[in-house]
Amino acid sequence: MTARAQQIEKNVPAPGAVHDCKPEDLAGGIAMTQRTLLQLAKIPIGDEPEHADWTNPTALDSPASRVLVDPNADPDAIKSAAADWLLAPFYVVYRVDIANAPMALGIKDLKRGTLGARVIRYDRSAHPTCVVVFSVQNDKDVSDLAIKKSDRALIDARIVNALREDLTQQYLLSVPGPKPVPAAP
Repeated sequence: MTARAQQIEKNVPAPGAVHDCKPEDLAGGIAMTQRTLLQLAKIPIGDEPEHADWTNPTALDSPASRVLVDPNADPDAIKSAAADWLLAPFYVVYRVDIANAPMALGIKDLKRGTLGARVIRYDRSAHPTCVVVFSVQNDKDVSDLAIKKSDRALIDARIVNALREDLTQQYLLSVPGPKPVPAAP
């Protein structure tokens, strides 16, 4: 499983290298965020905003992917999830390529935050088969309010968190393909 995850991570398609996915191309596989893929591949996760928790919401991870990266998961659940993962017909990776959201990063650059992302489908051999390129922005009202309230030299932590939460929500609402599955409580 680790070897396959490493292959998926290495096989990121160049722009135009694979065709555009249709919505039905993304349903039925094992889904994961880029952060989860790195964990499965046992590749260290950098501190870039593209790999942060808020740009890689766990709601995008399939249940099997969630179990496999949970350090407290039951051993039997891990075996079952690993079998599901290895026998999956294909894999879907949600990859944030650009996090142009300075205020959500605590930088006083008063503009609306944007995430540039791709949804990439991989076959069982870890080869990319199709991709959807998309972007999301902070809600205009949330962004305008944050800009209005940012009257100090540093961005207030509450504003940073509100903008991150909003970008996460906008991402989850806009992501192409099947709707995310909420994590179990």
